[in-house]
Amino acid sequence: MLKIRVIAMGRLTEAPFRAAAEEYAKRISRFYSLSVTELKPEPLPASPSKAEIAKALDREADRILEAVPPRAVLWAMCVEGRTLSSEDFSDRISRTADGGVGEICFVVGSSCGLSDRVKEKAALRLSVSPMTFPHELFRVMLLEQIYRAGEIGAGGKYHK
Repeated sequence: MLKIRVIAMGRLTEAPFRAAAEEYAKRISRFYSLSVTELKPEPLPASPSKAEIAKALDREADRILEAVPPRAVLWAMCVEGRTLSSEDFSDRISRTADGGVGEICFVVGSSCGLSDRVKEKAALRLSVSPMTFPHELFRVMLLEQIYRAGEIGAGGKYHK
C-alpha cells in the first residue's frame, strides 16, 4: 500500500477542521497508508520584513526536509505550482506508485509559504488554485483530494 505523508507547518486548531480532517483520514485509509506530521512554524513579528520572512522560511525548510524520509518523493504545495484536475492528480499518484515509489510526502508551508530550498527538492510543485486559502481549510481540501484520487483510482462512485 502506498504511503502518503502530509508534512504541514502548523496544527489544526479549529474543531470543525479537525473533524473533517479525521473523517478524510479514515476514508483515505482504504486506499493509502496516511500519516500527518505537524511542525511548528517559526514565530514572526506582526509586520515582518522580507529578511525576517526569509530567515523563518529557511529555518522551517530545515525541519521540513528533515521530516521527509530518504526514499520518499516530495511534492510541494505552492501557489505557483502546477494545477491538475482530480483525474490527473489521481493518475499522477498511481503512476508514481507504479514507478516504484513507496511514499509521497505532500508539504504544506506556513502562512508565508515555502522556502525555495524545499521547492527545489520537490519532484512536483502543485497548486490547487491561484487563490489563497486559510491553512486549516487547505489541509482539509488536500485530504479530500487525496481521498478523491483513491476513489478515482479504484473506480469508485464518489467522483462524478
